[in-house]
Amino acid sequence: MLKSLFKKIKALRDSAANNNRLNSEEELYSAFNAMKSVVWIIDKDHYILKSNKAAERLFNQSNLDIIGKKCWTIVHGTDQPIKECPILKASQSLQQESIEIQLNERWFEVVVDPILNDRGKPSKYIHIITDITESKLISDKLERSEQLLANAQRLAKTGGWEWNVEQQKMYWTKELYRLHGLEPSQFETGSPAHINASLECYNTEDQTKILDAFHRCEAEGIAYELEFEIQKPSGKKLWIKTIAEPVWKGDKVEKVIGNVIDITESKLAKAELFEQSERIKTFFDSINDAIFIHPLKQEGFEPFVEVNDIACKRYGYTYDELMNLSAPEITVTSDVNEHTKPNYRKKMLEKGQLFFETSHIKKSGETFPVEINANIFHQNEKPYILAVVRDITDRKNMEELRIQNWHLKKQESLSRMAGAIAHHFNNHLMAIMGNLELSLKLIELGKSPLKNIEKTIQVAQKASKINGLMITYLGKNTSEKMQMDMGKVCSMTLPLLRASFSVNIILETDFPTQGPMIYGDVNQIQQLVTNLVTNGAESYQKQGTIHLSLKTVLADEIPKKHRFPVDWIPDQNEYACLEVADSGCGIEEQNIEKIFDPFFSTKATGRGLDLPVVLGIAQANNGVITVKSKCGEGSTFRFFTPVKTKLNS
Repeated sequence: MLKSLFKKIKALRDSAANNNRLNSEEELYSAFNAMKSVVWIIDKDHYILKSNKAAERLFNQSNLDIIGKKCWTIVHGTDQPIKECPILKASQSLQQESIEIQLNERWFEVVVDPILNDRGKPSKYIHIITDITESKLISDKLERSEQLLANAQRLAKTGGWEWNVEQQKMYWTKELYRLHGLEPSQFETGSPAHINASLECYNTEDQTKILDAFHRCEAEGIAYELEFEIQKPSGKKLWIKTIAEPVWKGDKVEKVIGNVIDITESKLAKAELFEQSERIKTFFDSINDAIFIHPLKQEGFEPFVEVNDIACKRYGYTYDELMNLSAPEITVTSDVNEHTKPNYRKKMLEKGQLFFETSHIKKSGETFPVEINANIFHQNEKPYILAVVRDITDRKNMEELRIQNWHLKKQESLSRMAGAIAHHFNNHLMAIMGNLELSLKLIELGKSPLKNIEKTIQVAQKASKINGLMITYLGKNTSEKMQMDMGKVCSMTLPLLRASFSVNIILETDFPTQGPMIYGDVNQIQQLVTNLVTNGAESYQKQGTIHLSLKTVLADEIPKKHRFPVDWIPDQNEYACLEVADSGCGIEEQNIEKIFDPFFSTKATGRGLDLPVVLGIAQANNGVITVKSKCGEGSTFRFFTPVKTKLNS
């Protein structure tokens, strides 16, 4: 628009200069006033000589006020020109100069064209100010869009191209040049040379493939999507995916448009993933344990989604047969019912892992014991269980031998116990008989036998107490049982225990606010706590800390090593666990299986009945005792007993 404007102004100006006619001047000024742009005629000293109506509207001043002032005073309100002033530049360059400025929140283009005299010096200037706000907004928007497109293509490593079939012209985006290692300055806009430059990046065989696909798309409108490895002029190699589709005009292909995507990273990642998958599969199949993967559901089971070779061989199924089965179909029915309970699923979700034993069934119908280590993992935000299943037949046979051996040792222990009991009772009977005989003689002499009778009663009470402890050890104590809060019962025992120990023995507790609820005898539970804590206190020479804690666990969380009685098998799902831990002298490995034998003790102060009584109480409450100890580092005793009922809120 400005070019045509200047052309018209110059024509009028030349006409006025050459013909020196008044009507030409008037025609020039008339044209000035009709223009929407501000037009000024400025002298060589930068004073405004002529001004049109548009200037009055823009600067809200009359032309009488405008004429005679310097242009920068009107435009910028300054006494001096701005640094980028186009009129100063034009006076030096002797050619048209321009600048964009912002006035009253609108954008204007200021263009100055010098009028040269016979000596080639500026005698006047044509100064035009045009509102370009709308075109500026459009231009800025277009520029932003182009920049966003360039950034998006750069980030996506995707270059675009367009082939004009009729004009035989090829256009590339900046990113496409970068992908090929080329510069836009190397080519004329739309040049078909882009095609040959691109082909040079392909090997000979791939050149034929891509050209054939390109020509079929151009001629027949057949889209394509291909992957190639190309090499830039720099020697760098990359993998690309090239996609093209036709743009139809009537029944002819007008254009072919396409994208070239850098897929090097994904290609390498897929290759690495494939290698990892192969390594995992090799490892998966080389493990000597059966592996099963299946979805984790809140209820029920879905078929396996993967199994390894060992699973097929061990269970006697083909891969396809096993993939159509689910966990319950290879598990003994009674165990299936137990493991489908909500508590197992809840524990699995909380911990992400579950370790338990069960029995599985082969295709032949043969059952065998297994140990399962189940772990949760997620794929596409869906939870799955990966279960490593180990055949523990040999271990179970060994455990059976160990149990038989334990029973033999227990028989030996009972023989020793019988001798010890006979010795204890013999001593007590001797004392009783002696005191009674003395009492008879005192009576014959007419003296009081009261003191001897009292001694006789005391000895009889001691014998009775030992008898009661032995009954408890054998689990034959017929005390009354009731529902109780185990945490409260244990807490009631602590004040008396603290009072009975020296200040150097510290008791620390970690009990829940309520529960767990069990069914048992209050006195027996308190006796068990007392004996375990006393045993811990006696493991210290001078001072130490005993830590007591209470929680609820699942049956499969109960340790199997050093478990007493050794033939104990859980028959409930949840168990209360009382733990008593010390860091005292510890127990030698060879003595751990003897500590529950009556009258066995390695301590000078021990009488050898505290821990046997603990075992008896555990048996009387359908429970078990586990021991973890290391000589010189301390011991941890755990008592497990079934949780019978839930707490009432």
